[in-house]
Amino acid sequence: MIFLKPMSAETFESFKRDSQTAYATNLSAVEEIPTEVALKSASEQFDKLVPNGPDTTEQSFFDVLETGSGKPIGYLWLGTQNRFGRKVVSINDITIKANYRGRGRGKILMKLVEEESRKIGASRIRLHVFHSNEVAKSLYLAMGFIPTSLDMRKDLPIS
Repeated sequence: MIFLKPMSAETFESFKRDSQTAYATNLSAVEEIPTEVALKSASEQFDKLVPNGPDTTEQSFFDVLETGSGKPIGYLWLGTQNRFGRKVVSINDITIKANYRGRGRGKILMKLVEEESRKIGASRIRLHVFHSNEVAKSLYLAMGFIPTSLDMRKDLPIS
């Protein structure tokens, strides 16, 4: 149904733009900041995490392709780090294009993440999901992920 292919330099540029835009959209909503401010922050964070583009050490970028046609239907960005004596994979960005969702591809993609993680000897997978993303949260819970933290805020009136 789907498979992963290392991302090309050409695809990386469109992925980078899409990834930053999607993150900035969520950040803008959560932080109640202008989209331009969120885009600037997303760009700065991305450049800090990925200083050498697709050749950045400990970062892996994949196109998600449809089996048979080879048509691109999404992206995957995994980061690797050692945390507390174990190798951990972080899902930094995972996307199935909207018109391909709802047909089990997300579950298959999560299984592919597990396979990639095992290949490099990781014993844990981590991810962040925005609280408003109910569909993604349901998928991750169904795949055996457990919540480990919760960001909270309270806005105070300005006097």
